[in-house]
Amino acid sequence: MSSRLIVLGDLLLIALCAFGAFVLRLDWFFEDYRNAFVFYLVTALAVKPPVFLLFGLYRRYWQYASIRELQMVVLSVSAAAVVLSAVVVGGLWLGAVPAMPRSVPFIDWLLTLCCIGGARLSARVITESRARDLKGAGAVTGTRRVLVVGAGDAGAMVVREMQRNPQLGKNPVGFLDDDPAKSGK
Repeated sequence: MSSRLIVLGDLLLIALCAFGAFVLRLDWFFEDYRNAFVFYLVTALAVKPPVFLLFGLYRRYWQYASIRELQMVVLSVSAAAVVLSAVVVGGLWLGAVPAMPRSVPFIDWLLTLCCIGGARLSARVITESRARDLKGAGAVTGTRRVLVVGAGDAGAMVVREMQRNPQLGKNPVGFLDDDPAKSGK
């Protein structure tokens, strides 16, 4: 998926999260906060994508994402929330921003974290389910049974790669390791 599509998807999710934060906080009745919502929405759309870009969220292959990438999502969404909150608080302090509930940025942070992280995690889930479907459909014939030397992190990573890519034609059947503590695991 191209970065442009990811950015467009993020813009949509950012707008939905900002709207959701106001709806959750004010229970659909936020006519009195309409100006605050418009300001918050425009500010969120202006602040969050550049922060995400700065943290490298648009340079990653999300179908191969791991815990490290998920940590980067948490860090970037949190940094964007801090910057957005600083802009909102600064605007409130200067009187340039209409009053809004103080819980809106926190609710927006939670929603953004779930939506942005969930969108990226779904790319990984879809990729893995397609690989399983290909493997189950018999797309790869003549797989070779493989014994992996090393039952530590590197060995587990090799097995995951074999399982994700059935076109390799490898079927891991066990580990070989000199550490007796790993025996039978």
